[in-house]
This record gives sequence, C-alpha cells and structure tokens, in this order.
Amino acid sequence: MSEPLVIVGNGMAAARLVDELAKTALGRYAIAVIGEEPRLAYNRVLLSSVLAGETASHEIELKPADWWRDRGVTLKYGCAVTEIDVGRRELRIANDESVEFSKLVLATGSTPLRLNVPGAELAGVHTFRDSRDVDLLLTLAAAKKRVVVVGGGLLGLEAAYGLAKAGAPVTLVHLMDRLMERQLDAPAAALLKSLVEPRGITVLLNANTARILGERRVDGVQLADGRRIDADAVIFAAGIRPNIALASAAGIPAGRGIIVDDQLQTGARGIFALGECAEHRGVCYGLVEPAYEQARVLAQHLAGRTAVYCGSVVATNLKVSGVSVFSAGDYLSGDSTESIVLSDVGRGTYKKLVISEGRLAGAVLVGDVADALWYLELIRGREEVARIRKDMMFGRPAAILKEAA
Repeated sequence: MSEPLVIVGNGMAAARLVDELAKTALGRYAIAVIGEEPRLAYNRVLLSSVLAGETASHEIELKPADWWRDRGVTLKYGCAVTEIDVGRRELRIANDESVEFSKLVLATGSTPLRLNVPGAELAGVHTFRDSRDVDLLLTLAAAKKRVVVVGGGLLGLEAAYGLAKAGAPVTLVHLMDRLMERQLDAPAAALLKSLVEPRGITVLLNANTARILGERRVDGVQLADGRRIDADAVIFAAGIRPNIALASAAGIPAGRGIIVDDQLQTGARGIFALGECAEHRGVCYGLVEPAYEQARVLAQHLAGRTAVYCGSVVATNLKVSGVSVFSAGDYLSGDSTESIVLSDVGRGTYKKLVISEGRLAGAVLVGDVADALWYLELIRGREEVARIRKDMMFGRPAAILKEAA
C-alpha cells in the first residue's frame, strides 16, 4: 500500500517535486497536493506577461489536470490548511476536513510585504504576487488609473512593466540608489533604468515612501523629501516574507523561514519544507531555481537514495520589464578580484565578468544574455578560465574556437 504523502502548497516548487517523485518513486507514495489558490499550479514568473497582455492566463499553467491525474495525485486547490497536528500526523483544512499523512512537505511560499506607513490600509492599495492580483491590476490598467509602484526590485519592475504595457500611467518609486540592487551593479542598473523609462515608466530613485494620501481611497503618495505623486492606486512590491505561520503554530522550528537541514527535513520527523518558505543554512532564497534544486534532492531522499542539498548559486535570468537581464554568483568587484567589462549603451548591452583565483566567480549581463547559461556553468563548476580569459567575454563559440586553435 502506498504511503500517504501530503504537499501543502500548489505552486512551482510543489509541481516540480511531484514531477521529480514521478521519476524516482512512482507508486511509492499516495500524493495529495493542497493549495489555497483556486487554480492549477502556474508559472508565477510569467504573471507580468499576463498583465502586459502578452500571454493568456491559462497558458502559464505548468501542467494540465490530466498530468496530475495520470500520476495518481489528488489535487485539492482553493483549500486553506489551518492546522498541522504533528503528533496525530494530521492536517486540518478550513472546512473542518482532516487529512492524514505519513510524510508532509511544506511548500507554502511567501507573502508580499506591505509597508508600515500611514495610509497603507486605504482602498486602492494592493500587492502583486498571484493571479488574483493580476486580475485586479488589469482592471486598473483598463480604466487608465494612475498607479504608483513601490519597489524597484524584480517584482516592482515586473508590475510596473505589465501595468504600463496594459495602458496605465505608472510611476515606480524605489528607496535605493539603483534598480535591482541585489542583482545588478551600478552601471548595469543605470542601463536598465534607461531602457525601462521609454516603456512608459517614470522611475524615481532614492525615493522613500512616507505615507499614502487619501481619505477613504488613495489619491496620492508622499515621499520623505516632501514630493507628492498623484495616484489612483498604489502597488506594494517591495519584497516578500516566507509563510511560516502554519509551521510555527505546530511547533516546527522557524527563523525567517522554516528551518531545514541538508535533506530539506524540518525539526519535526517526516516533515519537510522547500521553496520560498524554507530556510537552509540561514538562507531563504526566494527564487525559482533553488526551489527546483531542492525538489530534486528531496525527491531523491524520499525515494530512499542518498542526496544532500548544499545550497544554491543564486542566479537571475529573466526578461525584466521587457529587457533581458542575467546575474549570477559574486558579481561585485573586490580587492582580490578582477573584472572584465564590455559596455555599449547605444546598443543597450552591458557585460561584466568577475574572476577570482583564476575562476569565474560572478557575471552580470543586460540586453545580450545569449551566453548566460554557459557563464552559469563556469561559475557553478568552478572551472579554471585562464585559457579562455581573453575570449570568454565574446561568448562560448568564440572561446571554444580560440581554445581549439
């Protein structure tokens, strides 16, 4: 008889785990996936494309319903898990239904942060995180509402781009001195800003949101320096917080995220966590690729094989507001590193490779990302690059050709 395995959360991490389990342990577990969102798992990265009208909502679903059925998975979506009873090995769902488990995987994701500023509770203040948010933002854009997006990271840029493409006048305000400061150095961020603004987005940097203005509804945003921006709506996209409440209430140890070991097991026997909600060796990644790497390791472990998750090399390889951007590894220059830079502002391209101890340690690309995955392989593999150092900036074909010669 198959062992009951329950996954809480029906996002990208959960879908990848089911896919990996189907390859390594098909038939070993009776899998149930319980998710709060009322739809099949979808590619959250493409939400801005849906908002921009470039992709239909149904086209971003990761797998069709029959894929889940063919793998014997019981899907319960539109269901919120309210309690974990660790001792009785049982979950409680909002409608008072209970679900038993032998093993449990928490893939509860994260929640968007809402700034703690006066006016944050007004009507017209929203977040950008899931497909329900997209439906609401599409309504704003269709009515040509003036929108202020707070946050110049990946989420904020994606929200701003989607809204602008859909027809809304958009101002993006960012506390820091450059966009995507966690992924880009200053020149790359400056280039990204110059490429984003012609797409209908006004970007304000070093802009600290002091309060949201309005009586019952939003009518503007006031910055700490006194500037006022008229607005009909405000979108908070200034970061995420791992969803740990369910685990914490059950006595499962958590810090910023749900704490897991190298097999993705929590402090409770037979209960695991992965994706945005998990904290491994003090790190919460909040990105898709680490979640996929965790899913591979966890599936191997659940299949009874030896598998260890040692952490991830963080990489971003996306279209940000319609601009191709890649960042990986340690991309900031230091005293012990060497940087190779190629910048062509006129063509909208920037490349920076950081070399440390004869190996590629980090890379930043804007505009031309054709060789991004090759650079990522070099970073992760810690290969010595002395033989291709002079040519690697010009891409894999050029470096291989020179090496062969």
